[in-house]
Amino acid sequence: MNARPFLDRASVAQWGALAVGVAYIVAGVGGFAVTGFGGFVENGDAAFIGFDLNPFHNIVHLGVGSLLLGVALVPQSSIAEGALLGGGLLYLAAAFLGFINALPILSIAAPLAPDNFLHLVSGTAAFAIGLIGSLRTGSGDPEPERPARRPIQT
Repeated sequence: MNARPFLDRASVAQWGALAVGVAYIVAGVGGFAVTGFGGFVENGDAAFIGFDLNPFHNIVHLGVGSLLLGVALVPQSSIAEGALLGGGLLYLAAAFLGFINALPILSIAAPLAPDNFLHLVSGTAAFAIGLIGSLRTGSGDPEPERPARRPIQT
């Protein structure tokens, strides 16, 4: 195991996962400060910095943020790359569903809601960071060194 601190060994994807993870955890905690815990999936009037939300939406943000923080700290950068690629696709799908008005469970009730544009931008950014990270590392970490083979003695 490499003993170097995170700052010395982190890849582009790990830094991206760390930044996006922190942002989503802040959004989840801040969202609960606005919504409280009532009306779990209701489409209410609650908004955090202009974005509609409900407690379920806050839990999604906390879950995504926690997952990204976790993968940012795993030594293999390919894990963070995969999480960003998959998470980016998930958020792009959320943007699409929001634009066709199919996400009322997250309190996104209008096709042109700011949340849909935020999901589009954050999904694109996450996917791009994961892709850039995988291209920079050759789509994965180098294989571990294998011990040299000993010649067969006869």
